[in-house]
Amino acid sequence: MKIGDLVKCMFQPRVGGYDFESDRLLVMEYVIKGEMGLIIDINQHYYRVLFPQFGYAHQLAANTLEVISETR
Repeated sequence: MKIGDLVKCMFQPRVGGYDFESDRLLVMEYVIKGEMGLIIDINQHYYRVLFPQFGYAHQLAANTLEVISETR
């Protein structure tokens, strides 16, 4: 997988992120399981996926993603 690939999310995270100011986990606001997204960044074996239909990006492991269309 690489930046620009269209992927389908096969996992629903329970946490939407971390708020450093309050030292608390954030509630996941969106249902992203089954949704399509674009890989916008790669950090080791984690992929930051943009879900443009929500205006939201989430970091996901490779095994939670299914490639739909690869960029060349």
